[in-house]
Amino acid sequence: MRTLRIGTRGSELALVQTRQAIAILQAAHPGLQCEICIISTAGDQRTDIPLHQVNAATGTGDKGVFIAAIEEALAAGEVDCAVHSLKDMPGVLDSRFVLAAVLPREEIQDVLVAKRDADMEHPVIATGSVRRSFLVQTYWQGKASTVPVRGNVATRLRKLAGNEAVSATLLARAGLNRLGYDRNAFEVEGVPMQVIGLPVGDFPPALGQGAIALECRRDDAEVQQMLTRVNHEATYRCISCEREFLNLLQADCSVPVGGYARINDDGTLTLHVVHYAPTGQRTVLQQTGSCPESVAAALHAELLDALKN
Repeated sequence: MRTLRIGTRGSELALVQTRQAIAILQAAHPGLQCEICIISTAGDQRTDIPLHQVNAATGTGDKGVFIAAIEEALAAGEVDCAVHSLKDMPGVLDSRFVLAAVLPREEIQDVLVAKRDADMEHPVIATGSVRRSFLVQTYWQGKASTVPVRGNVATRLRKLAGNEAVSATLLARAGLNRLGYDRNAFEVEGVPMQVIGLPVGDFPPALGQGAIALECRRDDAEVQQMLTRVNHEATYRCISCEREFLNLLQADCSVPVGGYARINDDGTLTLHVVHYAPTGQRTVLQQTGSCPESVAAALHAELLDALKN
């Protein structure tokens, strides 16, 4: 069997996720050899500006800033497939590629990692996410403030520990879990931290959060079949619903929208989203239906109607 060349970012979390994908692939395909190919992306290189400005600054258009360079390597045949955090992927892929599989989803919620002695009534929260910045103002009812921060998980935690003016930062629970951080408390450079889970209904995650995606060239039937074999169907249904809504909304990381899909006991899907208009207007919507496309389309229509009023 061929050696599978896997493109990925070089962050600690990206490599943990890639090794997880390799373990699952090798369990499904005994004897499979895998080679990890680390690729630096625009999002990794430009940490000096807010994430939502990176596309314009680097000329990556509407592509995901953390996947464009990896897709270039994929198109050139330098790698056979790619492992991504699904939330980094745009709602519509370049037609040359296919989302062949997703792995079983981790917990989807955002968490607040705060200094144990911080003022949590009026916290100063570090985040580089437009979505999180808007949600902070709603969740803390205007009593919290935000400051920008960029970098991987470890970098953001070090910046928090080293800045006396900052109370906390926001991270995905999935990333902390995968990196082996304690669920409730840990220390960063001697500074005690507490981990506070945020309710997904009030503080919804990025659409696609917690899922790991496996992408390959559409014309590579061998690799596509190999990846499809490890696809987690329940996760795929949920993220398909979320991604379809992103596509209809034509949203990228500059649009403050969050949400999640879930599968109900009767097999239907429910999609819950929170969207902020440029004016700051907050719209909370929920739709249920039998298939991802119908749920997303109905919710999109309802959102557009709400924004007109």
